[in-house]
Amino acid sequence: MITEHKQLQALIVTWRGPSGRAYLPLGRLISGLGPDQPEYEFAFLSGVKAALEEGLGQLFAFPDINRVYRSNELFSFFQNRVMQPNRPDYSQFVQSLALDPDHATPMDILIRTGGGRVTDRFEIFEYPVRSENWQPYKTHFLAHGLRHLANSSLDRISALQPGERLYVMHDCQNDYDGRALALRSKDRVIVGYLPGFLLGEALQLWGQCSSIECYVVKANPQSIPLQQRLLCRLEACWPEGHVPFAEEAYRPISPDATDLASV
Repeated sequence: MITEHKQLQALIVTWRGPSGRAYLPLGRLISGLGPDQPEYEFAFLSGVKAALEEGLGQLFAFPDINRVYRSNELFSFFQNRVMQPNRPDYSQFVQSLALDPDHATPMDILIRTGGGRVTDRFEIFEYPVRSENWQPYKTHFLAHGLRHLANSSLDRISALQPGERLYVMHDCQNDYDGRALALRSKDRVIVGYLPGFLLGEALQLWGQCSSIECYVVKANPQSIPLQQRLLCRLEACWPEGHVPFAEEAYRPISPDATDLASV
C-alpha cells in the first residue's frame, strides 16, 4: 500500500445518532497538503457538538475537539478501518473497490468503503477537491437505501457495469426524506439513493449546473455487504466560487485547521 502521494485528498467523518435519521458531520481528514507538512491532518467540525448532545462518546484518538491533529502516520481511528496489505485477500478486496492494489492509498480505500464497521455508527465520505480549472465536480459515494429495495432491484445492481450512467430522480413522496434523490438504471429500475449527507450539495449543484450525473464505478456481487454493493461517482460543473459543504456544521472548530477553499 502506498502512503506517500502528492495528490490532495480530503474526507469527512459522519456519525448516525440513535434516532438513525441523520448523519452528523464530526471531523475532516486531509492528506497530501505538501512536502513540508505532515502527511495527515484531522480537525473536528462544528457538527460534532450536536453529535455529543445526541450521545456520541469520546473519540479516544482525538480527545480534544478544539485541537488540530497532525501526523505522518495515519491515525489509529482510520487505520483500524483500512484492510492491511499483508492480508491474503487484500488484492481481491481492493479490486472490488475499482482500485489498483499496488497504488491504492489509505485515503482511497476509506473513501470507497465508507470506513464502516458493524460495531459503530460512523461513515466516511469524500470531500471534493477542486482541480486547477475548477472542472468538473467529482465525488465518490456508496449508494444508500439498498435494504429497502425489492429483490428485483438488487438483481439489477448485480448486472450494472462500470461506467454505466444512473439517472437521478427526485423522490418527493419519500416518507423518510422529502428531498430524497433516487438512482435508477436506464431501464427504469431504482438501484439505490444518494446518501443524505450529499443531498444539499447535489440539490445546490443541480440548481447551478445544467445537470448532475451519476455513474457506476463498481457493482459488487451479493457476497459483499449490502452497504458496499454499489459504488458510484457524482459529476457536475464546478460553479465559480462554490465551496463544498459550506454549511456551519462542516466548518472546522479550530481556526488552525487548513482552509481547503484557499488550497
